Amino acid sequence: MSSLFFEYPFFSLILVLFIISHLLLKARNHAYYIPHIVHFSHVKKRGFFLTVIKWLSIALLCFALMSPYIERRQEPLNLSHTVMMLIDVSDSMNGTLLDSNVTQQSQSKFFLAKQLGMDYVNKQENSAIGLIVFGDFAYIASPLTYDKETVKTVLSSLTEGIAGQMTAMYDALFLGARLLQKNSAKEKAIILLTDGYNTAGKISLDVAFKQLLEQKIRVYTIGVGNTTEEYDKALLEEIATKSQGAFFEASNEQTLQNVFAHIDALEKSFQKSPAEQLKDQWFMYPLSVGFLLLLWYFWIVQREEI
Repeated sequence: MSSLFFEYPFFSLILVLFIISHLLLKARNHAYYIPHIVHFSHVKKRGFFLTVIKWLSIALLCFALMSPYIERRQEPLNLSHTVMMLIDVSDSMNGTLLDSNVTQQSQSKFFLAKQLGMDYVNKQENSAIGLIVFGDFAYIASPLTYDKETVKTVLSSLTEGIAGQMTAMYDALFLGARLLQKNSAKEKAIILLTDGYNTAGKISLDVAFKQLLEQKIRVYTIGVGNTTEEYDKALLEEIATKSQGAFFEASNEQTLQNVFAHIDALEKSFQKSPAEQLKDQWFMYPLSVGFLLLLWYFWIVQREEI
């Protein structure tokens, strides 16, 4: 919806000043007696039309000085993601992944997940992204937002074990589905990253599944570990299959990078980006018309005086 506003409304006082001056300050013309004036050709008085042109030009120029503009709200559609990231922050994430050459140990699973998560977020120009972390319990670290810097700041401040030693995976899934419930995006996704088994929480897997399936949320599960025995592979595959998502194994830094790159190419849909307040300046229209009318007025006056 568009509305008309003025940046400098006080310039309207100039028009008021013109009107007051016209009413109170009459022009003083010297009177001359000319005998036999009836023998001269009749001089036409400046008519109503010329007066209208003069005042209309003054009004338009004052209107232009007030700097009118149209303010409109725009919600552009962009092809983007709507994603909740669920990251395991239990103590077990302090373990390490072998590097791609398996010759030395790399950094901790948690550190790598954090860094690659931030890289993923950084690529999402118009996406809505939220963050849930889970250990003994699940909690919202960042709600769905288009502010990438906020999500990256929250991610960088996380430490392993911040939510305890256990893994409330089902609680995290349920909470993620609830946060996506009111989002209007056609395609919604959850990225679940864990290196363990569900060992805590109050929500059952059936309840979590019900929320996911009702909203048609796809879940992309990532099992992080040097071997598949470190995490519940069967469960992660089941979650991914039932939600029509995909399961990924991340056994080293390189495969974890490939997983995030693969997910980055999925789940894009058209959705509204954050609304923008746009200003369309309109001063040039009354300024142009007013200036042309004023030139026309002076041209007519000059012709009459010749």
